[in-house]
Amino acid sequence: MSIFPKLLILGALLVPLLPRAAVAQDDMRPMYELPTITVTAPVETDPLYERVTALYEQARWVDAAKLHREAAESMPKNDPNAYIQYDRAGRLYFYGGEYGNSRNMMENAAEVAEATGDMVSAAYRHIDAAFISVWEGYPGMRREHVETAEKYATEYNFNEEDYEKVYALTRGVGMLPVEEKN
Repeated sequence: MSIFPKLLILGALLVPLLPRAAVAQDDMRPMYELPTITVTAPVETDPLYERVTALYEQARWVDAAKLHREAAESMPKNDPNAYIQYDRAGRLYFYGGEYGNSRNMMENAAEVAEATGDMVSAAYRHIDAAFISVWEGYPGMRREHVETAEKYATEYNFNEEDYEKVYALTRGVGMLPVEEKN
């Protein structure tokens, strides 16, 4: 017997083991797809990494923040890499004294964290935004961000450590004096 008939017989025996190609309507079951979250760390060959590193070395915080902001804005709002870029931009704007941009970037980072289901990170970014609101002189924004962070800690059942840390930080930001801007 040649090899070809043997392969046909083997193939015929394996056909019942293959998954069904079509499923009848009655057999349809709901399917759920879990989100896949991947974060790409910057590498030395990344052009953004190279450009911002040069700016860091020159203490050009606002220019570096703008590069991180542009990178974040070029990504979808639910991309975890956008969260990292917004967070870095917010910190760099703060170091550069641009508190309005800094708070805005922290708010964007919180939105991305919420979109990816990372409510703990979202709460911490709201706390950062609350602290920055103090430097800006906007107590209403401070209260708004504090309330959001505390709401997340309660509603999303944070672990005890994060829960306590969120409340300690919100109490701390709540005690800071604010020179209200007109």
